[in-house]
Amino acid sequence: MFEYKLSDLVSKFGGELIGNDIMIKGVAPTNLAQAGELTFLSAAKYKKDLLTTAASAVVLRAQDVEAESDLAQVVTNNPYWFFSQVSQLFHPRRLLKCEIKPSVIKGNNVTIADNAAIADYVVIGNNVAIGKNCQIHAHVVIGDNVTIGDNITLYPHVTIYDNVTIGNNCCFASGVVIGSDGFGNARSDNLTWSRIPQIGGVVIGNNVEIGANTTVDCGTFTPTIIEDGVVIDNLVQIAHNVVIGAHTGIAACVGIAGSSKIGKYCQLGGACCITGHIEIADHTVIGATTGISKSITKPDLYFAAYPFSTLKEWAKNAVHVRNLHSMYERVRELEKKLENIQEK
Repeated sequence: MFEYKLSDLVSKFGGELIGNDIMIKGVAPTNLAQAGELTFLSAAKYKKDLLTTAASAVVLRAQDVEAESDLAQVVTNNPYWFFSQVSQLFHPRRLLKCEIKPSVIKGNNVTIADNAAIADYVVIGNNVAIGKNCQIHAHVVIGDNVTIGDNITLYPHVTIYDNVTIGNNCCFASGVVIGSDGFGNARSDNLTWSRIPQIGGVVIGNNVEIGANTTVDCGTFTPTIIEDGVVIDNLVQIAHNVVIGAHTGIAACVGIAGSSKIGKYCQLGGACCITGHIEIADHTVIGATTGISKSITKPDLYFAAYPFSTLKEWAKNAVHVRNLHSMYERVRELEKKLENIQEK
């Protein structure tokens, strides 16, 4: 059972304490919090929830401080971030016992640093280096010529192909595949396909988190790159030669086609699609289900999803959308005729 004084949390994560320096034994949202727990207020519109919460302390911004509140208050510019840091203290990842199970299969020239935990039926290829404090769960497969940094967590059934480099402090959820063949194929004169070997590998930076069943293809001749601090949700496809800039966040079901470059600090909403060979500027936000077919040079919020409707309404509107160009031509022709009439 963990407990922390509020002053210790402020010392660790910043902010200012208003009220009693109480002990905190847990974290929860306002509607679920109990006595002795810390909650948070991320926006002023939720301020009314503080009237009914059973929490003993709240993290909030300076403009939301309640002078007469009985709650202890931690004031910070980013309450949600502060709350996430405290939540990690109370809910750390489950750790495996530091041991290498007898069922692990290792190739030649494998080095494993101190405090490794490698569970049953892990397969490790040749010329592999695994850093300190790594947690490798059951049925993980690691290919040849792979370098894995310190403090890496690989959950069950992660597959790391050949020629992959992973930095420090990364976590990959179950089913992640890193370094599988990119979709490189040449078409013959008789319209059959010929595979182009993908030999560029993948380079992943530090502090990267990748969700379940996400795939990152290897580059064709140069590596696919995921820079420091990137967070990727479940079921994301990242194609060959893609570069993901540092601290970008990618929601579930996003597809990024080959050789595209996503900038730093971008946010890609769920199920958006990025075509190949384009660039997205730093700090760009792309809304859910939006298709991006050309480069974005100016950071902004981009959104192009068609509003949902009944099938009957959609069918009617689709007819008009299909005829937009001909309608445009007709309007232009009418404008020219009107200009001629006005001139006379």
